[in-house]
Amino acid sequence: MLQPARPFLPDKAAHQLGIASGIILFAFISTHLLNHSLTLISVNFADDALKIFKIIWRNPLGTLLLYGSFLVHFLLALRTLYLRRHMRLPPRMMIQVLFGLSIPVLIAQHVVSARVPALYGEFDSTYWSVIRGMWTGNGLFGLKMVLAVIVVWVHGCIGLYAAMRFRDWFPRWAPWLFALAILLPTLALVGVLVNGRQMEAVAEAKGQVLTAADGNVARHQASRPQLDLATIERRIYLFFGLGLGLVVVLRAARSMRRNAPEIRITYAHGPQIRVPQGTSILEASRLGRVDHYSVCGGKGRCSTCRVRIVDSDGPLAPPSAMEQATLLRIRAAPDTRLSCQTRPDYDVTVALLLEPPVGGDLYSGRQIKQAGREKEIVVLFCDIRNFTTISESRLPYDIVFLLNRYFSVVGRAVEEAKGQVDKFIGDGVMALFGIDATEPSEACRQALKAAATIVAETEKLNQEMMQEFGVDLRIAIGIHFGPAIVGMIGYGKVAGLTAIGDTVNVGSRLEAVAKQFNVAVAASEPIMLLAHVPYDGLSSRSVSLKGRKTNMRVYLLSAEDAKRYA
Repeated sequence: MLQPARPFLPDKAAHQLGIASGIILFAFISTHLLNHSLTLISVNFADDALKIFKIIWRNPLGTLLLYGSFLVHFLLALRTLYLRRHMRLPPRMMIQVLFGLSIPVLIAQHVVSARVPALYGEFDSTYWSVIRGMWTGNGLFGLKMVLAVIVVWVHGCIGLYAAMRFRDWFPRWAPWLFALAILLPTLALVGVLVNGRQMEAVAEAKGQVLTAADGNVARHQASRPQLDLATIERRIYLFFGLGLGLVVVLRAARSMRRNAPEIRITYAHGPQIRVPQGTSILEASRLGRVDHYSVCGGKGRCSTCRVRIVDSDGPLAPPSAMEQATLLRIRAAPDTRLSCQTRPDYDVTVALLLEPPVGGDLYSGRQIKQAGREKEIVVLFCDIRNFTTISESRLPYDIVFLLNRYFSVVGRAVEEAKGQVDKFIGDGVMALFGIDATEPSEACRQALKAAATIVAETEKLNQEMMQEFGVDLRIAIGIHFGPAIVGMIGYGKVAGLTAIGDTVNVGSRLEAVAKQFNVAVAASEPIMLLAHVPYDGLSSRSVSLKGRKTNMRVYLLSAEDAKRYA
């Protein structure tokens, strides 16, 4: 049987090379645009800064890294285009592909005119010459440069977003990165516009016509024959055109092969699809328009596309290192595989393990937020111990009033401590700390501070409630730190960010421990150790919690003990 072509470069290595080369290129573009922005101060100041820029990027090592990264990035893009069995892409990825393919066309003229003469010892461009060229040409060069800034920057930002969006620190820095992504190219373009107008105004005041070349350029052109830059530029276009054309031809040849072996992928309780051998299960789902959940877009960076292998007519290739690491992380069963990384050679029957949201867009940004991710957080549960007794002897509307006053106390305390109220459950409240990039120690201190505020404010509330309603609210709080799955859970407008997992269960049971020992707060040992706060003199117990094989050390805080951490 004819075996399908396998990529000569492993997916994990290709992914790492793509990120590394992309970061190098983005660093170059960022410093380049930053240098452009300095023209708002003065062109001379930008030229002085350009000398530093050239030291970094125009030395042999910098030049090798820059051009090598560009070539690697382009070749990896061609590899990806060839390996894809279909071109049904989400809008974000489609924009990135189209922008990426247009970059060589937009920047070739600028690169050739700015770099090639310098490499041959000819004229080394300055900001005066670049702005002159953009401002005095036939309009096409300047337009291409403006488009190049926008296209290159958007392409790079999309790539970095895809690489960083699952990092724990990203939500905390996202607003600042977004502001930087808007400001940097804007300032660079405004700098060129302002200085171009100033040059033109100065020339008009002197009764002169602004030309593309200044005296420095003319002297170099007179001293030696001008390089045939147009030929070099055409050769660059030809190189990239041939690369892209080769991919198109190879894809067409692959699709026209009559003897290409096919396999049958059957979805349990679903359709049956015939695809060429070597097609990934996720690609088969896209080709057959099967709703198949995949947050990362099929790059092996999440486990949402996982499937269970129900049956196979032959052995499956073992998981790659990247897939194996993901499967181990989620403690997957032996028959579970990532559909984006599994390319069966034989007929196979699979069952989808995660169902996409009904009516949702598989590629929407909301899907990213809905996808769960493992994160170490602090969970706080707060409850009224004597609520049943109070509710049995009070009017329903009075109970609603009491609960709303109590919820406002808890909600303010949590928010002031930089936490997030997750949900209200009857008379109980669940709050989360450390959802963003907060350090574990800080999140633990925030939870202890919130608990102290709740206890103190509840005592103040009791003074009012005792006079008006004759009730005395007694609070029980449980706090625990550990790993949990954080993500959007729910349906439609009632979906919200929450956490699930053993850490949440333990936090709820610690609240019951506080009730059992008649204390205000029951905090697990990890909370007190990570918070780096004094806990000498606090009562502690080794308690058995439902669902846990071993006992847990729990610190029991009275109301006065809790107030120490306000």
